Amino acid sequence: MCYHFQSGDMLEWLKTQVRVIEAWREDVASRPDLDLDLITRIEQHYQWLTAEVVNLERSVTRRATSPVFGKLRAV
Repeated sequence: MCYHFQSGDMLEWLKTQVRVIEAWREDVASRPDLDLDLITRIEQHYQWLTAEVVNLERSVTRRATSPVFGKLRAV
């Protein structure tokens, strides 16, 4: 994902999407007519989105703790 986040709202929206996929995956897994192909695709998407959210959270945390003007260098 190559989007520079301006606010935490987008990150919170993505976290909501992870929870939606969790509910969807549990619903599909509990059905008697299991579609293993669908379950596999949902699981792959869930794993990918979860990893992206974790990476974005780390990025936001790093930016929040880094100095505003970066490192100063002698000229």
